[in-house]
Amino acid sequence: MIAVEREDEGIVALVGQAAKIEAAVVIPASALAQVWRGGGPRSARLARLIAGAESDALDEARAKEVGERLGSRDKADVAARCRPAESVGGDFYNLLRLSGDRVGVMIGDVSSHGFGAALIMALALAAAGVHAESAASPGEVLRRLEESLADELARTDMFLTLLYGVVDPATGRLTYASAGHAFAYLVHGPAGAWRRLEATRPPLGLGAGSTDVTVPWHRGEDILVLLTDGIVDATDANGGRFGEQRVLGHVTRLHARPTREILDAIFTDLAAFTGGGPASDDRTAVLLRV
Repeated sequence: MIAVEREDEGIVALVGQAAKIEAAVVIPASALAQVWRGGGPRSARLARLIAGAESDALDEARAKEVGERLGSRDKADVAARCRPAESVGGDFYNLLRLSGDRVGVMIGDVSSHGFGAALIMALALAAAGVHAESAASPGEVLRRLEESLADELARTDMFLTLLYGVVDPATGRLTYASAGHAFAYLVHGPAGAWRRLEATRPPLGLGAGSTDVTVPWHRGEDILVLLTDGIVDATDANGGRFGEQRVLGHVTRLHARPTREILDAIFTDLAAFTGGGPASDDRTAVLLRV
């Protein structure tokens, strides 16, 4: 939910292609550069920028724009929503148009929330946009991203679960790498068939090494479902867990509908389940069909 606005030319070499990041919050590059150098007097301004721009309306507008930009043969049907538990959070998502009509999609969850997690999120999104343009595989993107974030993760004692996948509709393949991100699914159709996209390495900051996994992708039929644990682990008044099956039930039942309608159904059900009370963790979901 952070895009980099190139406000001053001095930061261009640092952010590279990060301006291609598709997200809901725009942070001036000068503010991001200050954070990248370890914080400073502009940190409070950055917090205000993040908090002030976070909204469902922006998520929906950006998802629509991304859907129109991704892929030249077919428009991507994409819906994304992020609701932080505090004024700023540590969840994020990213969608990128890659060469050959491929689509890159990323979701991440910093092991905390609030301003500190949001700073990690900002750094991760900026670096991910650069690495996704140049790395040969999703696993390599994760490896380079961990290198970029190593000092900050060590300093803050945080870690980051993250999944990055590349959908190639032309060849019918989804290739992904997952740094301990447990809530990623590929739903094949209205019959209810789905598979979990298993982790391929530990979370960033907790161990190195990564491999890629490639699974079949059916153009126009498969839906990639990416969640953070704030949705799956949300509880009702009796301590009952919302769970992944409830989310996937909406995806299969409404499989033929636009992804935005599916996402609305999930969040409406979630609000009813939790009684509309305050969330204890950030809640993010991304649905992609192409």
